[in-house]
Amino acid sequence: MFTFLTNTKIFGIEIYEILIWFLIYGVIGWIFESSLRSIADKKFVNRGFLFGPFIPIYAFGVTGFVFLLNPLYTLEPLKMRLSFLPAGHQIIEIDYKYYLIMIGGMIISSVLEYVVSFSMEKLFNQRWWDYTPYRYNTKGRVCFSITFCWGALSVAAVHYIHPLIGKNISDALPKKVGFVIILVAYSVLLIDIILSNISATKKKKAQDLEEEKSSEK
Repeated sequence: MFTFLTNTKIFGIEIYEILIWFLIYGVIGWIFESSLRSIADKKFVNRGFLFGPFIPIYAFGVTGFVFLLNPLYTLEPLKMRLSFLPAGHQIIEIDYKYYLIMIGGMIISSVLEYVVSFSMEKLFNQRWWDYTPYRYNTKGRVCFSITFCWGALSVAAVHYIHPLIGKNISDALPKKVGFVIILVAYSVLLIDIILSNISATKKKKAQDLEEEKSSEK
């Protein structure tokens, strides 16, 4: 299994690295979200569906940005020659890659947020976020301002966060140690997903029962 993870590549990236990045960004997302909510509520809040310190949407989102959008970072600036300008200033370079990365990040995040929100509501009759108070929202699942922030995050992830954090950690971590971390972390994550789903299902059943009792009165 170790050989498979380290030798098998998807678009030139080892599966081993992808799995490590997924863990890193899921934990960072939890720290970020939980810290913001805890400060706002003036008490500790475990922000997320799972019991543990991990938010899958950040893991999928940021890893997706790096995996899908990083190739755009290598695009050369678009050069235009404007002959009507003074000599020495006729060549204009437009570094459009950041705009493409941001647009790509906005699309990826919008699809991800909508699908996750829709699925969680249908499965557990609960919402972990609601953008209804925000302007330009779609059924409270996605909204322009948050999507714009995700787009900015995609640029930051590709340009700053991943080179400084994700890539450095995966490169510095001995692969045998990383392999053990992957086995342990994903085993714990699987257990957490199962327990969290059981808990959410129980809450949904309790809500359904209360709604039935209310309708009978």
